[in-house]
Amino acid sequence: MNYQRVGLIGAGVIGQAIFDAIVTQNLAAVDYVLVDEHFAPPADATRLREHLTTDIRRALTAPTDLVIEAAHPDVVARLGADLLAKGDLCAFSVSALADAAVETAVRRAAEDAGTHLLVPHGAVLALDGLSDGRDAIDQVIVTTTKNGANLGADPSARGVLFEGSTRDACARFPRNVNVHAAFAIAGIGFDRTRSIVVADPDTRQMRHRIQVFGQGFEWDISVRSTALGGVSGAYTPRSAVGSIQRIFGFHPVAAC
Repeated sequence: MNYQRVGLIGAGVIGQAIFDAIVTQNLAAVDYVLVDEHFAPPADATRLREHLTTDIRRALTAPTDLVIEAAHPDVVARLGADLLAKGDLCAFSVSALADAAVETAVRRAAEDAGTHLLVPHGAVLALDGLSDGRDAIDQVIVTTTKNGANLGADPSARGVLFEGSTRDACARFPRNVNVHAAFAIAGIGFDRTRSIVVADPDTRQMRHRIQVFGQGFEWDISVRSTALGGVSGAYTPRSAVGSIQRIFGFHPVAAC
């Protein structure tokens, strides 16, 4: 797709990585970077500072072709439909769509406007394969293991904190199960996809295990990434940049 002007929501680890890639690779003009009033940009982030705004109205009225959200599920819930009414939206916080009302509003806005909701692969792999085979898939289980502190729980917590549908996991851990939500959207849905969230006080890694059981095939995918201090792992910013490069048709190795 030929995007000329973009807006970015969120300037954390992922947002800054995306901003730097867009600017340094001259992928598009950045109209704004929307943050909350408490955001403090790094001292050396001169170019980022020039684009920062806390004005939601500016985001909703800017002449952007694409908005990239890398902030929080609440942003997708509150602004997703309005943004899709005027252009495409790439949302990293796809756990917001586990709320049926949000999903309905977002899908309707995209259909009415002829725009697209783009789902990046985030911290994991194989979303394309899951989408290709969804009609032959019987079961998907996604297990995430993190330190309790990274899950918003007691750092000393150990063991299974949640086991159930991905829809319910998104409600309980909205910032930690975007991987689960992405697999649910690409595959067999929020209610049929099963989520397990495990706390391990001895780990500094974020681990995702994806088990797929289909008609004549099984996948068992394991992804590990060092925690960066919040809800993101070391691989996630690189993955995010790769997703954005593919959206703009810029990548050293084209996947098909």
